Amino acid sequence: MARRKQSGRPAPWWQGLRLRRTLRLLFWGGVLVVSAGAIAAGVDRAMQPDTLPIRSVLIEGELRHIDRGELEEVLAPHVTGGFFSVDIGAVERAAMELPWVYGISVRRQWPDTLIVGVTEQVPVARWGDSGLVNRFGDVFEPSPQTLPQGLPELAGGAGRQRTLMRRYLSVQARLADVGLEVTGVREDARQAWRIELADGARILMGRDTGADHLERLLRVYPRVAAHRDEAIRTMDLRYTNGIAVAWDEPARVTH
Repeated sequence: MARRKQSGRPAPWWQGLRLRRTLRLLFWGGVLVVSAGAIAAGVDRAMQPDTLPIRSVLIEGELRHIDRGELEEVLAPHVTGGFFSVDIGAVERAAMELPWVYGISVRRQWPDTLIVGVTEQVPVARWGDSGLVNRFGDVFEPSPQTLPQGLPELAGGAGRQRTLMRRYLSVQARLADVGLEVTGVREDARQAWRIELADGARILMGRDTGADHLERLLRVYPRVAAHRDEAIRTMDLRYTNGIAVAWDEPARVTH
């Protein structure tokens, strides 16, 4: 059998280039694997609770109604772990459980501190017996001993606080023109409402009673108030073309 004669020609140049590329890829692949392992080990170590433990919590914000000690006590169980492993979300959720907290932000400060920024609720009115309405029209219920005094009083069905707040602001401004001070607005289950005055009098407004009825009262109130010496008890505006006024009974003199 005849043998094929071996060729003495060198390997093509591109085969050497391909080999060098393969070796280079293997080298950098090894570097990446080693680096990834080192990074993973570093991240795992950083996330250990005993790595850079949190040693202090700074509370920022003007606290008028929130007790700082109570807030610190609420946060303490959640300020655990290290600088990188502490659960920021859990800290925020714990703070938001306090009724006087409107907003919260938590951030890390190197190397061992949490800064907790607190925004308090701003109450603008009382709601029912135990609630407050904030400046955005939301209802919240703090502990009874922290309820502020001197706020207008609103009462009505669930979800009606924004409507009653708008009514209060509207009638308060108009009635001030005739010297009447509004202290609150209340609405019953049928959405008939009444205006409470500082002197104890009430203005009765029906479900569909509006600004035109109030304007009628403004026109006649000075004459109504001067009509008798007794204090007015109620002014009923639920009539189409008139106003019904009831006065307190005069004091009886006994001998």
